[in-house]
Amino acid sequence: MRHALLSPSSSGIWLKCPANPQYSQKGEYTVGIPAATGTLIHQMAEMEQKGNLENTTLEGYWLDRVEKVEDFEITVDQNMIDCARVYVDYVAQRVKELNGKLLVEEQVSLEEISGSCWGTADALILSKQRIAVIDLKSGKWPVDVENNTQLMIYALGALSRYGDENTTMEITIVQPRSWHKDGPVRTWDVSAEDLVDWAYGTLKPACDLAEEETPQEILGDHCRFCNGKAMCVAYKKGEENG
Repeated sequence: MRHALLSPSSSGIWLKCPANPQYSQKGEYTVGIPAATGTLIHQMAEMEQKGNLENTTLEGYWLDRVEKVEDFEITVDQNMIDCARVYVDYVAQRVKELNGKLLVEEQVSLEEISGSCWGTADALILSKQRIAVIDLKSGKWPVDVENNTQLMIYALGALSRYGDENTTMEITIVQPRSWHKDGPVRTWDVSAEDLVDWAYGTLKPACDLAEEETPQEILGDHCRFCNGKAMCVAYKKGEENG
């Protein structure tokens, strides 16, 4: 699968360390069982949302099915199906409430910011003066929605294509298997103006730095999530110095 150099899903790292994207593309890309399971849950949700379950249900098609994802064989259980269903039901409910148009697995890009920054939003709902960007998180580690840079990038891509200066961007995380204090569904509204200010004040400078021929290495807590730290001189020195 082709990945963007400036991937929205890893923006939490490269917004802090410009060297991350280039190192990560050269490093070994590994996927663990949680990520592979998440991919499978997304496939379940997409199949339901696109109407590809003919004369059956999520359980009827998926329960106890064994699927190979990356290098793992995963047996689908009821918990995984329930996770997909919570997300699918929420998206369907929001489409009705907004009287909107649903786009599933929609690729968005930010050509005005960087040609290397693009990704795929799980769900977009287009309605009058409001666009909902909804992301399914299948992991158990709680993810906050406010100022979530991955979803802000998706929202920017959706805004540039489908909205205008009067559009409110509704950003939502659906995370059924986490124990977040605010519950499985968290939503944050941001105005078009504030989102664009962030894009040009924070995102674009970070993209420019990451696309330099020799980007700067910056140490921090983000290093533990970096796939390219084996190539990072600053990281190696930091380890040597304890």
